[in-house]
Amino acid sequence: MPIAVGLDIGSEAVRAAVVDSSKAIPLLRRFVEMPLPPGAVQAGDVVDQGAVTEAISALWKRHRLPRKRVVIGIANQRVIVRQVDVPHLEEEELREALPYQVQDAIPIPVEDAVLDFVPLEEFGTPDGDLMLSILVVAAQREMVETLVGVANRAGLQVLSIDLQAFGLVRAAFGADLALGGDGPQALLDIGSSMSQIAVVRGGITRFVRILPTGGTQFTEALMTGASLSREDAEEKKRAVGVVPSGLPEGEDETAALRRLLTRTADGLIEEIRGSVKYYLTQAGEHSLERLVVAGNAARLPHLASRVARALGTRVEPVRVLDHVSVGRVHMTEPQLLELQPVLPAAVGLALWGSFVVPPGNRFPHVARGE
Repeated sequence: MPIAVGLDIGSEAVRAAVVDSSKAIPLLRRFVEMPLPPGAVQAGDVVDQGAVTEAISALWKRHRLPRKRVVIGIANQRVIVRQVDVPHLEEEELREALPYQVQDAIPIPVEDAVLDFVPLEEFGTPDGDLMLSILVVAAQREMVETLVGVANRAGLQVLSIDLQAFGLVRAAFGADLALGGDGPQALLDIGSSMSQIAVVRGGITRFVRILPTGGTQFTEALMTGASLSREDAEEKKRAVGVVPSGLPEGEDETAALRRLLTRTADGLIEEIRGSVKYYLTQAGEHSLERLVVAGNAARLPHLASRVARALGTRVEPVRVLDHVSVGRVHMTEPQLLELQPVLPAAVGLALWGSFVVPPGNRFPHVARGE
């Protein structure tokens, strides 16, 4: 696959990665970002289309990025990912029949949705019928068209819309996606306004859940509980963090702030634990082999350690740079390493189509700005 550009439209910034996948090891050519005005994107939804278009235009103009072969990620509460069992059909037949096969399994009218699927396993029924388990992705068409429209107005040609979780998995696991062991592994991305968890086994993404808690909720906990301004809450959040286990002791200001952050962390951890437990129960698995943690809010001091203790599994920071080579990105190595938590979305989107066994399908039929 030739050079592609992954576009990650987040709550705080738009980020772009240019990746050449024609190499034996994908080559990261550029990674750049542009801040967004507060409120322009909320929980993955574009609220101010003009502001987002302007930010994308400015980012492309400043860094002279390629305008073709752009892959945009989607992730919000208007995206549904479900496992569904359907009669076994050839891929094209199943794609045509997909709206009828999944209409009772998703809470979106199929006529208002963009649908895609990932084949998981074949199995037989007691009556001898051949069935197929698939992971269905349903995104509200209006939301998809808004994203494509924003990119088109910024002068970009959209190659595809991809579920952001699939991109995160591609960047976080690289070749280990198929070679990292027989058991399930997971990717947890804690973003500004939401978190995403994806479980991978046997080279395929088998479970995705988008959670409505992210770094913003930690900031707001300090604003409400300690009467801090947003700016002060952000600063205190990064300095104080949570405790690896238990609850903070003491009566000083730091302990009080840490208690607020730790309670918020525990709410998120319960959502994560519930999601993992659901997958493991449905799949008949006992535990995760490992959990890879990414996202800007994952930098919160000791949060990863608290997640590890709560889940009883090995937790590792994401290492995108283990899976790509780096070209002239106009950054020092320390700068690039500092950005690793926010690299996976844009880099993984730019890796769209580069996997022989893809960790997810890729909305091949949405509008492409042609």
